[in-house]
Amino acid sequence: MEPNVVSKARSDEAHDDNNGCSGVCAGGLGEESLAAQTEHHRDAEEVAHFESICESFRQHAIFSRRARTGHAARIAALPATHQSLLPLWMQQGSEENRHREVFMQEAEKRNQFFFDSLLRHAGKAISQEMLAEPERKWSSDDTMSKVSSVLKSLARDWSAEGVAEREQSYRPILDGFDRHVKVNKESDPPRILVPGAGVGRLAVELASRGYEVQGNEFSLHMLLASDFILNGGCTPQRPYAISPWLLETRNVLKASDPFRTILVPDIDPAAVMGFVTHGSENEDLSSPPEFSMAAGDFVSIYGSPNEASRWNGIASCFFLDTAPCVVEYLKVMFDMLKEGGVLINFGPLLFHWSGPPLRPDDISFEDYKSKHSHLDERYFKSIDMPYDGVREVLLQIGFEIVEEITDLPALYTADSRSMMGTEYQCVYFVARKPVPMCCVLCS
Repeated sequence: MEPNVVSKARSDEAHDDNNGCSGVCAGGLGEESLAAQTEHHRDAEEVAHFESICESFRQHAIFSRRARTGHAARIAALPATHQSLLPLWMQQGSEENRHREVFMQEAEKRNQFFFDSLLRHAGKAISQEMLAEPERKWSSDDTMSKVSSVLKSLARDWSAEGVAEREQSYRPILDGFDRHVKVNKESDPPRILVPGAGVGRLAVELASRGYEVQGNEFSLHMLLASDFILNGGCTPQRPYAISPWLLETRNVLKASDPFRTILVPDIDPAAVMGFVTHGSENEDLSSPPEFSMAAGDFVSIYGSPNEASRWNGIASCFFLDTAPCVVEYLKVMFDMLKEGGVLINFGPLLFHWSGPPLRPDDISFEDYKSKHSHLDERYFKSIDMPYDGVREVLLQIGFEIVEEITDLPALYTADSRSMMGTEYQCVYFVARKPVPMCCVLCS
């Protein structure tokens, strides 16, 4: 059975040509690659940004090796009496040190092979093809941290090791949709949006339950990775081995922990969603619901009047606190839901855009902004608030809170073997857009 999936933000009449994706979307299964869509769009700035993302993937192994070189230089600078006290694998020139370097190089090659496969799937040059570039521009440390985040997100979403985290965060949301948004095979499937979809597992899990799902993601790093997992032929029978914590040097319990191997994916996403059949006579040959991934800013896309009252549900996982202004996110969510539609949320309130505090020597807010002019404008718009404040905003907007649980523990891309981990005490809630009383009486 062939995939029957469209890239909604490109082809759906409900989206105009200027929807915040700039017309570029990571399609669902079987769609044209994100790289091809970007280049067809021919926006020079967008193409340049896309290429910088690809280049950061190409540079992973080089950055990894240089980090080890720096660590070795610090060891070499120690007095010889101190060096002699170190474990043999840390003493340069020892057989143990050479063996460890072999393991580390194998791990960085595993990661680079995954990223090169991702790039090849996207139709872009791989790392080996760019080694001879005479004026190569090196990625920033911030950009390379996003490359590492992709590996950790893959471990969370698409490995057996990530099962515990997924149970903590995704299970409450999936169970909430089972209770509040029913799938009826006799009618069109409910439409669910997953904003901040990352590398796509929650969106796939919802699609496997019969919903029509669209994931939305702003990060091109994450979108390229999800596109490869969904469309690159990755299956448990043909997995990729990665070492997500290769660059970790602090809170490491055992010397072998950084280069340990994780296999991805643990399931075949196409088969789970019904896009792959196995030839059984009793198999349901009806087309599965549509599945797609939309690239771009959440408010820019779904704040459009064309999106009003078109969605049955929103699955928000570790997403609300990515808002520069959570009030704006909640207002967009309310407007885009159909009457009776639900926002199901799970996560903390980290507020990613929380800016530095004003100081006594900041004469005014404008003076403060001037001193921090190097920061993204969103740092000046972020409003931090406690959960009871967010709850009040939900009610003021018009939501009804039908379920609510606080203090639910959850990890996020945690290394299970690390000596340090952050456990969030999350809030889960189901907020419904009310159905007018006249409609209830008529029904």
